[in-house]
Amino acid sequence: MIPFTRLGDVAVASFEPAEADVLIRLATEVQELLAQADDVVPHSPGSRAIDRLLPAGYGDEGELDAEFRRFTSKDLIDRKVRNAQSVIDALSPADGSAGPVSLDAAAVQAWLRCLTDVRLAIAAGLGIEHDDDEPQLAGPDRYLLEVYRWVAFVQESLISTLEADFS
Repeated sequence: MIPFTRLGDVAVASFEPAEADVLIRLATEVQELLAQADDVVPHSPGSRAIDRLLPAGYGDEGELDAEFRRFTSKDLIDRKVRNAQSVIDALSPADGSAGPVSLDAAAVQAWLRCLTDVRLAIAAGLGIEHDDDEPQLAGPDRYLLEVYRWVAFVQESLISTLEADFS
C-alpha cells in the first residue's frame, strides 16, 4: 500500500489486490455484524463488538440503555453500513480493474469512520481496551492483531491527509 497523500482536493492511495480484498472483507463483516445487531442481547458475552459499535447511552446496562439503543441504533447502524459501503465501493470499481483510490472530503470522513468501526470490532474480539494495549497472542489471533495494526496504519495515513489542511 502506498499511504494516502493529497492530490488537490482528494486523498489518494494505491492498494495491492490482497490489501483491497482484506479491507473489503472487513467492511463487509462490519455490515454483516450490524445487520445482526437486533438479535444480540446488549452486554451479553457474545455482544462485545456490537457493544463497542453501538455504545450504551447511560452505562447502566438496564432499561435506560435498552431504550437509548432502541431509539438511536437504527440511524447509527444505517450510517455505519453506508460508511462501510463507501470503502467497499471505492475498492471495487465497476470495471473490475484495480487502481488508485481517490477520496473527496465526504469519502475521507466515511472511510475514517469505517476504519474506526473495523478496529473497534477487531479490538473487541481480541480483548483490546485501549490503543496502547499490547496483548500477547498466538496463531490466528496474532494474525488478527497484525491486521488490526495495519488498519491503524491505513487510518493514520488518511488522518495525515487531514492534517495537510484537507477540505
